[in-house]
Amino acid sequence: MFRALCFFCLAVGFVLLDGSSTEAKTNETHETHLRCDSNNPKRGVRMGVIADNSSRVGREQIVAIQMASKHYRFLNSCHSVELLLVTSPDNSAHATAAAFDPTTNKEVEAMFGTLTREEVSSIFELHKASMNIAIMSLRSASLVPPQTNPIQTSSFIQMGNDITHQLQCIAAIVGKFQWQRVTALYEQRNNDFTTNLAILKLLSDSLRDANSEIENHIAFSLSDPKLLIEEKLMNLSSNSNRVFILVQSSMELATLLFKKATKLNMMTNGYVWIVADEMANLLDSLDSSVFHNLQGVIGCKINYGERRRSFKKFKTQFRRDYLSEFPEEEGQGEPSIFALRAYDAYWAIASTMDKLQGNEWAQKVVESKFEGVSGVVSFKNGILSQLPIFQIINVVGKSYREIAYWSPEFGFCDKLPQQTRAGNVTIDSWGLVVWPGNGRRVPRGWDFRYGKKVLKLGVPTTATFLDMVHVNYNHTDGAPPHIAGYSISVFKAVAHNLPYFLPYELVPYNGTYDSLMQKVEKKEFDGAIGDFGIVAHRLQYVEFSEPYLENAVVMIVKEKPLEWTQLWLFMKAFNAQMWLIMLSMHIFVSSVIWLIEREHNDALRGFGNMLWFSVSVLFYAHGEPIKSGLARLVLGPWLFAILIITSSFTASLSSMMTITMSKPPVYDIESLKLKNATVGCTQNSIVMRFLSQASIPPENVKQLPSVDLFPIALETGEIQAALLTAPHARIFLAKYCKGLTKLTLFNLVGMGFAFPKGSPLTLDISLSIAELIERREMPDFEATLLSTFNCSNHKSLDGGSGLGPGPFAGLFLFSGVIASIAVLFTATHLALMKLRWIQNPFSTKNPFSAKNPFSTKTHFPNWFAFKHSSSSILQPMK
Repeated sequence: MFRALCFFCLAVGFVLLDGSSTEAKTNETHETHLRCDSNNPKRGVRMGVIADNSSRVGREQIVAIQMASKHYRFLNSCHSVELLLVTSPDNSAHATAAAFDPTTNKEVEAMFGTLTREEVSSIFELHKASMNIAIMSLRSASLVPPQTNPIQTSSFIQMGNDITHQLQCIAAIVGKFQWQRVTALYEQRNNDFTTNLAILKLLSDSLRDANSEIENHIAFSLSDPKLLIEEKLMNLSSNSNRVFILVQSSMELATLLFKKATKLNMMTNGYVWIVADEMANLLDSLDSSVFHNLQGVIGCKINYGERRRSFKKFKTQFRRDYLSEFPEEEGQGEPSIFALRAYDAYWAIASTMDKLQGNEWAQKVVESKFEGVSGVVSFKNGILSQLPIFQIINVVGKSYREIAYWSPEFGFCDKLPQQTRAGNVTIDSWGLVVWPGNGRRVPRGWDFRYGKKVLKLGVPTTATFLDMVHVNYNHTDGAPPHIAGYSISVFKAVAHNLPYFLPYELVPYNGTYDSLMQKVEKKEFDGAIGDFGIVAHRLQYVEFSEPYLENAVVMIVKEKPLEWTQLWLFMKAFNAQMWLIMLSMHIFVSSVIWLIEREHNDALRGFGNMLWFSVSVLFYAHGEPIKSGLARLVLGPWLFAILIITSSFTASLSSMMTITMSKPPVYDIESLKLKNATVGCTQNSIVMRFLSQASIPPENVKQLPSVDLFPIALETGEIQAALLTAPHARIFLAKYCKGLTKLTLFNLVGMGFAFPKGSPLTLDISLSIAELIERREMPDFEATLLSTFNCSNHKSLDGGSGLGPGPFAGLFLFSGVIASIAVLFTATHLALMKLRWIQNPFSTKNPFSAKNPFSTKTHFPNWFAFKHSSSSILQPMK
């Protein structure tokens, strides 16, 4: 409040500035001014100028306003302007007190300065009449007020853009290079703590959109001892973060900071320095010797069209006037955006004053719109309405180079947005950037080698599968616990593959996996290492690395052998329709051939011969010759069809015989729900959430304390299925393989390591995992965990996995039945023959005689002496 009152008093103080006349400036885009005559005589007007004569920005603003005042006189203005200059260095209580008394007796109608909105609001509250004074703030960027703020409709105008735009530009650069954490530096001015917090809040919001955050922020001041500044910078260098953003700072403080940073080796490889427009806009006015400490700096500089004719004229005049006013700054007379806007600010007030009469002209300055030396000047909500375009610059050598352009409307462009399409900046255009230390490679943005402490990585002690994570507490006093397991081996390999040394400590954590994720979110741990499934609800707390193992939800059930279906397994090679068509077609073709051949082929006469021919054709074993060409024409295509059909039958039957001949009792979650089955899972498993989402009743879910209880529970029927994640299921089935099978219900993202959101480790760990997988150097899951208890060992002890008689039982049965019927028929036939011979021994040949093929000394049929064809048995007895 006191500072605001002092500024008001300074505004009406007087130090009359004399100036020599210069060439007039005329601009066709300015609106018509009132001309002085007898009806409109000239009247004197006082305008106050509050500037810091000790700063580069203040000196440029003073010279630019003086230039504007001189140029405007030649337009026959109806006002004779008297400039009252008050030099007000920051934090200068002496200057404020010295100017307090004379300001009470002087009146001004307009005022230029670097007042903030809060300061002007305080002035208006203390002195209501001052609301008729046009107050033009010359700050380069301003905070946009809320729409309900009454000061936005007053005569207070800010000759600057919304500061949000330049903060978004900085955040876009950070997002372009994927730096996830930054350190913000700013200058503390007049204890303006509230404004600084508001700017940091806006920067934090912009960085969040770029997936980054402010890790640390620190204030500097020109009033700080140099040793204190060095101490602050040394503390920053001891942290792991290497991306520094100078949000707002005077050129004098920025020059000192970079000088100290160079001394402390903070301008070397690995560091990133980004400056906002307050510093970047003044690079043209810096002495070439200062650039030595700025090598590799990235800046956001407001583009104001340096090729325009009006700017070139202004630049020539400004350089002459500035060096005339401040000859000690020879070679540093280039104007910046601060001089251009100060010049245009004077024209906005002076032209409005000429156009309007009375006391209401001050409220009409916001309606000004003209083409100034800084570009189009128009206002909205008390600030410049024209969206800024920023040049992304990179300090190299004794100057800087332009890398790209950025605007709130188009984003990044390789040319001005009016000349090119938006968003067409390629990676090559950013490859020209020279980083601190003359580096060409994009810095990672952090370096854990210089961290204050080693990383604290949590490891769960409650892992269900100790093969994945095992914490073994050594009972020896003072000895750290031994932490091992597949997940630990993977992380050690990944950390060893990083291009830098990663100091870390594995810390056991006795709690659930989800609670460990929450500890990581609160940054009680720098990360978590274990067999963590990457699932959606955990991503609310942490971010995961790329998965090092594939994952899924797997259901393990007891096998149910298909004993009865194996009996006629060969019949399932074709379906019923195929069998019917094949049988019908075969009989039809055989009948056609028989009809053609039976008249002139003795081998195919008789119905029995036709049946035998039909059977023998299937196996290409028919011995009967085909004499007719027509019959051969019919038989040829059918033999080819039989070849294809038998090949398909063999392939289908082979695949059926080699698959597991078992049928799980349930197939999916819906099967579990329909059968009201009891499901088993480990305690605190992630599958609990999926079972709840699938509407499985809680009473049907049984949590078992150990996976060793699952086989017994499945065998006894205590549970009908066990749900595990895929890697855990593979370990389980490697131990308990007999009589169990698994079904994959649905896939998950995988298993990975957890880190706090925005952690720079996430990207590097993910990259290292990908490299190990591609080079096939990742610890092998099968060799590490499953080789010790491979189920193939058990199978070899049980006789291997060869085919048993089951799939062929139907064929054996069919052949056995046919053979049994034949034996029964033969025995019956012999019995009838013997009976008829006994009844009439003279009329019938003795079946037991030596010449009878069925006769033997033991009165049993002589099968080895049988030489007749099979058809002789069917001949009628005489």
